[in-house]
Amino acid sequence: MKYRSNRPLRRPEYWIVVLAVVIVGICFYGIRAAAIYGLAAVTAVLTDMSCLFLRGRSYRMIDLSNVGNALILAMMFPASIPYSVVLLSTIFAVAVGTHVFGTRKNHLFPPAAVGYLFALLCWKNEVLQFPDTGTHFALFHNDVELSGSLSSMLNSTGVLRTEILDLLIGAVRTPMGTGCILLLLVSFIVLAARRQLPLWAWIGYCTGLTFGMLLTGLPVVQVLAGNMVLFSMVFLAADAAVMPCRTYLGYFGTLVTGILVCFLIWQYRMEYAPVVAVMLTCPLWRAIAMWEQRLTTGTEEADET
Repeated sequence: MKYRSNRPLRRPEYWIVVLAVVIVGICFYGIRAAAIYGLAAVTAVLTDMSCLFLRGRSYRMIDLSNVGNALILAMMFPASIPYSVVLLSTIFAVAVGTHVFGTRKNHLFPPAAVGYLFALLCWKNEVLQFPDTGTHFALFHNDVELSGSLSSMLNSTGVLRTEILDLLIGAVRTPMGTGCILLLLVSFIVLAARRQLPLWAWIGYCTGLTFGMLLTGLPVVQVLAGNMVLFSMVFLAADAAVMPCRTYLGYFGTLVTGILVCFLIWQYRMEYAPVVAVMLTCPLWRAIAMWEQRLTTGTEEADET
């Protein structure tokens, strides 16, 4: 899929949604959350500059799309995550996810997902242990009790042991940006209405989740209240920089993604199932996009004749 290089992929409403999620995380966890987001953003810019320099290209302000990827990566971390993990995973996300597997506006894999899985493989305990919501950290030397997330509890017991209001506003043990269901739903509606999410992609994803829940017997609350499913719907599975299909064919790729999400939760109790599912099905999206391009080319040639 070709894009005009002089136009930004991210429109203002996208940045408003990202900043809203960042602000909620800072309200819950204080100055350390702000430091994590700031470190991720600065690291993304410096890494992007370095990679562009090595490729013999100049850095432009329009390339700030990588800041969005870095902030999305930080949203998937707990507020207790060490700064070193944020630094190294952001470098990996930008250098590999953006510059090795794609371009600024066309990624083979979501850079945030690439960085998250790298951090998960290297520092699994730090990534999957969470503080109580509302714990305001100091910048350094925090000694707080950590435990598993709401998603981990739901996957192991199938029982929701929290108030519905707390669940809706994100006052539960989750990554910094994935717990506030109300905000994610509003973000999803805004981006979909403003056509910042490919229409057929998110319809396919929702349909796949529905089929997956029917096939596996997973309760709706387990799928939608945890496991980063709503978050992935907004920032990963229907990202315009990753989803190359622009017609109804995109439906089939994300349909498989949604079913795979439910299977990973059901079979492996995987609280980061959407990240893995998106990474595994991105090649399918590309194959469908190539088929879409051939169909379009064939139709244009037929019209000319």
